[in-house]
Amino acid sequence: MSELHYAQGQTESGAPWQVHYEVHGCGPDVIMLHGGGPGATGASNYSKNIAALSAQFRLWVIDFPGWGKSTKNLNAFGGIGPFHNGGRAIKAFMDAMGIQKAHLIGNSFGGSSALCLAMDHPERVEKLVLMGPGGGVAKDAKGPTEGIKLLLTYYLGEGPTMEKLQAFIKHLVFDQGLITPEILKARFEASNDPEIRANPPLVPPTEGPGKETFISLDPRLGNLPHRAMFVWGLQDRVNVVEGMEPFRAMPNADFVLLANCGHWAQWEHPDRFNDLVLGFLRSA
Repeated sequence: MSELHYAQGQTESGAPWQVHYEVHGCGPDVIMLHGGGPGATGASNYSKNIAALSAQFRLWVIDFPGWGKSTKNLNAFGGIGPFHNGGRAIKAFMDAMGIQKAHLIGNSFGGSSALCLAMDHPERVEKLVLMGPGGGVAKDAKGPTEGIKLLLTYYLGEGPTMEKLQAFIKHLVFDQGLITPEILKARFEASNDPEIRANPPLVPPTEGPGKETFISLDPRLGNLPHRAMFVWGLQDRVNVVEGMEPFRAMPNADFVLLANCGHWAQWEHPDRFNDLVLGFLRSA
């Protein structure tokens, strides 16, 4: 049985925050970090991984501030951009729970937030598993992908609609048959929370993307001591595989490309993913 809990605290500016989490299993600490899409939660992003990974590790499956059952104030953490705020939120959660150091597994927004924590506080991070993280700069790209545009504009205009959600969700997987009406219904209901509509965590930057977005160009990446494993779907249409290239600056990073796989590697190919992660985290 999973336990449902809330960690609480205040940001440096005094804003109260609350992070909803589940904890599963026992062993070395692993924090599971979901993506930034509308309706995302930790439990839904990792529904196909928790059982396998919790057999050997203690999993902390969180909802970032701005999503799920957590407070809807990601920007209150005072970073220069959403990824940096995500990194600060992870540290705040770890401090509140007394977790001194942990492995981090992050998909998309969660992966980028994990990298920001590793750069800001390398002593708090063990190994990194990063699935299609944002912030990569693809050579000759003329702008964000259609998947990123759909994510950032979801709450603009008339606000959330099922049509908008369907348009975004189809970018997450290679095999469209995996997306069921039940999944769409659950994601839409989660995304349509009045508190999230009033304060969406991810919107287009007012002055266009800059260093707060392109974290793959941060010179600190080249000095990170952590062992890392990037898992990227060859058919990722949200953060395209070409965006992986600048992350190669990390000196101890491995890169795994999955065939017939979109942006949601841990969900679309769970058995392959679980085997990869267990082997990586158990290795010396």
